[in-house]
Amino acid sequence: MGKQGVVLIDKPKDITSRKVVDQVMKVLKVKRAGHFGSLDPFATGLLCVGVGQGTKLLPFMHAHQKEYLATIGFDMFTDTDDVTGEPIEHFPDVSVDVEAVRRWFREHMGWINQTPPRYCAQKFQGRPLYKLTRANIDIPPREKQVHIERAEILSHGEDWMDVRIVCSRGTYIRSIARDLGAFVGCGGYLRELRRLRSEGFHVDDAMTLQELKEKAGNGEGIVIPLSRALHIQKVRVTSTGQKGILDGNPIQTSWVLDTVESTEGNYIAVVNGEDKLLCVARHQPSGGIWGYIERGFRPD
Repeated sequence: MGKQGVVLIDKPKDITSRKVVDQVMKVLKVKRAGHFGSLDPFATGLLCVGVGQGTKLLPFMHAHQKEYLATIGFDMFTDTDDVTGEPIEHFPDVSVDVEAVRRWFREHMGWINQTPPRYCAQKFQGRPLYKLTRANIDIPPREKQVHIERAEILSHGEDWMDVRIVCSRGTYIRSIARDLGAFVGCGGYLRELRRLRSEGFHVDDAMTLQELKEKAGNGEGIVIPLSRALHIQKVRVTSTGQKGILDGNPIQTSWVLDTVESTEGNYIAVVNGEDKLLCVARHQPSGGIWGYIERGFRPD
């Protein structure tokens, strides 16, 4: 069973993303692992965990959108902008204006400035804001640009709404819930959150932690290999090219066996004849040079 690549976990409720990583490390008996974007403890769904050299893949997965199913409550605001927080203000007998919600989403498609929740991982002088907030140190979060690609209202009641949201990495769904409530004149917070897509993968292909243990016990292959985990163009190189890349040299045009269909400057996954990832390279042809190594990998 390979132990270099990505494991897809369907995270359950009431566990931190870090504890999921710890369980993956324990089951697979690996010394290095990390997630590619955390989920809050109350949230469920797809958590991509890099194991071994898979932890080095994240910088080349930023372009992939994320997709969520969110249940938004409109009966109160909380200090965390989700159901786990302390209520700040209640709105009894609220009746949500669905058309106003649709209008907010229409006006916030594309790139927007978003203020993260006060309990967030954004740092101030090296310390996460959630730790400062818990210590009663009031540092307002900095605005950031995020991209909302699509939003669809799936169902709704008097004080709640189920919404499917497709957005960029770094988007806080908790902030969307808070801002929606403020726009329609009532409360706004997340009651439930489930991540469906991340890093080019879907939760339908993920395992529960129990399934992870069972499959590992049966010796099944549960780690997606490095070369398959990257959803970018791939090219093969000769054995001479493999040696040159492992030595850290610029990639020669004569080493490359496949035609590149990519804009100059883009990332390309470079593999050997056995489909083992050798490096992620930036394609920058010049003279006899095909490109340059951005991140190297050792074929296992």
